[in-house]
Order: sequence, then C-alpha cells, then structure tokens
Amino acid sequence: TFPKAEQMASLSTVAAVSDAQSSAVPAAAIAPRRAAELNGAEIMASGIQDVAANVTRFVALGMSDRPPTGQDKTSMCLTFAEDVPGQLYQVMGEFARRDINLAKIESRPTRQSLGQYIFWVDCHGHRDDADMKEAIESISRRVSTIRVLGSYPRWVGTA
Repeated sequence: TFPKAEQMASLSTVAAVSDAQSSAVPAAAIAPRRAAELNGAEIMASGIQDVAANVTRFVALGMSDRPPTGQDKTSMCLTFAEDVPGQLYQVMGEFARRDINLAKIESRPTRQSLGQYIFWVDCHGHRDDADMKEAIESISRRVSTIRVLGSYPRWVGTA
C-alpha cells in the first residue's frame, strides 16, 4: 500500500498509462497489458484485482435510442430545486408503482450549491414503454430537472 498516493482520473485505462508517464511526480496506472506495450511502460504487477470476475464495460454513444428489444435499460439524471426529506423516496416510488426495476442510483454533488445533488438512475425498460413514459412524466412534475440520457439493450450475460 501507498498511504500518500493520490488517485487521479484519466479519460480511459489506456490514457492512464500516458498520463502516468507524463506526470511530474512518480506515478503508476492500472491498465490493460496492451496499453503498457503500446506506450513502452513497465508492468510492475499483474492480476491485482480484488475480485476475480472484474470486467470493464465500454459505452458506445449515439444520436438516438436503440429500438426497444424487451430487454432494455434507460439511463437518466435528475435534480431537485431544494433538499426536502422524502423527495427522492417519492420519485423512486414512481418506478416501484409501475414495477420498473432500478438497476442503479447514484448521487453526486452538483458543485453549484452545498447540499445540491444530481442523481443518476439506471432502470430496466425502454423510454418508449408505456409504464416508463408514465413514470418519466410523473417524475418530471416532482423534480427541477430530468434528462433521459437514452435507452439501449441491457447486457443480460454473466461475467
């Protein structure tokens, strides 16, 4: 372990190698072996993951949603005008009442004001599904901002 080490973000695992090499202070990166080979970097250790089944997934962005497949996921983000007890619970209830499964909910500070957060939500279903349309419409009345980022086939394999 390195108690004084600082974590730094990079655009990708491959870019992390380049970032480490150009760092003004001693640096290392966690990246695929091929990234080290392409950048002429030394591999200090292999197999360092703490969970053997770790995988990295990549996202392909498009200008429109994929057509519904019946096995879809929708990603969205939302914010509230003020911090009030129960407001997130009420929004999540809109999904529950329509039997829409939440795959992920994450909060991050907006950096605009102390106590303001943006919530990132992934749920099962396509935004063109009737229940999802109803949920999004109902949620939009409870939040200050909702942005549906897209609907796409969800990965249903095992890893």
